[in-house]
Amino acid sequence: MMGTGPQDPADPDLPGDDELAAEDTVPADDTVLADDTVADDQLMERLRLITATADPVPETVITAARAAFGLRDIDALIAELVRDSEVDAPLMAVRGAEARMLSYEAGPTTIECEVMARAGQRNVSGQLSGGVASAVEAQVPGSPPLSVPVSAHGWFTVHGLPSGPFRLRCRMTDGATIVTAWTSV
Repeated sequence: MMGTGPQDPADPDLPGDDELAAEDTVPADDTVLADDTVADDQLMERLRLITATADPVPETVITAARAAFGLRDIDALIAELVRDSEVDAPLMAVRGAEARMLSYEAGPTTIECEVMARAGQRNVSGQLSGGVASAVEAQVPGSPPLSVPVSAHGWFTVHGLPSGPFRLRCRMTDGATIVTAWTSV
């Protein structure tokens, strides 16, 4: 038959070619446009459900996305990881009680850290130089931040971080905020 297109057997409500041709005219009012919006929303919801079932997002990706979204302080300076003993000298590292050394920089400010693994947790000792902060906050996805004091010489220690990604947030005395890049330890 001419003029009648095939219909999807899974959805008998889909229009045939004749019905589509009749819809090529511009509606006189907004009622048809509103119906199209509802249909679009229903289609998008159906596609979301199919995708979530057929190819769900891995939990590690969701956790990483939430952690990345956690940077809500748009004015914060990002201290980039510039040195990592695990990357810079992997052949020299000896497995066991060796400390991992991390170095972050944001402008003139440097944050040097030593990470030690003990009983399945991580202790981070560090020194902030090139700026003054009264406290450093350690952030781990899914846990409340842990704030520790910074000495007059810039020293701080955070005990008991779980293995996995963490970052440090430093509220400087001049009002600036410095946040380290997320680093997995």
